[in-house]
Amino acid sequence: MPGRPTLRETNAEGSVVAIMARSPAHPDAIKTRLAGAIPNTRARVDLYVAFIADQMRVCRSLSDITLRLAYTPEGSAKDFELMGLSPEELLLQRGHDLATRERALFADLFEEGFRRVVIIGSDVPSLPGHILEDAFRRLDRPRRVVLGPAEDGGYYLVGLSRDDATASIPDLFSNIRWSSTWTLSDTIAAAERSQTIVELVEPWFDVDDQAGLQRLCDQLSSPAWAATAPATAAVLKKIF
Repeated sequence: MPGRPTLRETNAEGSVVAIMARSPAHPDAIKTRLAGAIPNTRARVDLYVAFIADQMRVCRSLSDITLRLAYTPEGSAKDFELMGLSPEELLLQRGHDLATRERALFADLFEEGFRRVVIIGSDVPSLPGHILEDAFRRLDRPRRVVLGPAEDGGYYLVGLSRDDATASIPDLFSNIRWSSTWTLSDTIAAAERSQTIVELVEPWFDVDDQAGLQRLCDQLSSPAWAATAPATAAVLKKIF
């Protein structure tokens, strides 16, 4: 009688989208760059939790896509289980900075057996599902990295695929000027050095400063857009 499939076998042809997030249980570190517009710490935490809730909803609406949430070491799985995530959907970020954490997250998810991995941040609450679907389609081709350009010169999405379990992860994370207008261009250059073909999906915007917050408020003032991020729209209505 055949044994039960291993996790690696189960996910061998699978796709996963991972949201990188901080624990909302540590409010002093949450969305501090929005403090000028939202001075109340509790309100910023509520908004951040709404961001994650809306992104989870979109990710879960995608066919044949698994959701994971990768939380920072200062948090715990229980912080996110209260948001409706199961223990199996959670994993701890590893590493001392963004570069090592992103690389480790790819390694962990490939180790689980997933073939296509897309990572997004937790500050794109109105990101449409069709952009994620486009990213996964582009990863069907070999030796690809998919990037989602952010309007500040960084990226809000990065995706890799691995057909061969022994293949190494391309070095997209060294010599990058992080959190700058050069982050995307540096990452593209790193991909080219690694002989990895870059595919770009539709640009989007991060909500990590007051300009991004204003743009989000303007966007969600439209009922059609508000319906795409209902939790965020509801919290913004309470705050403003």
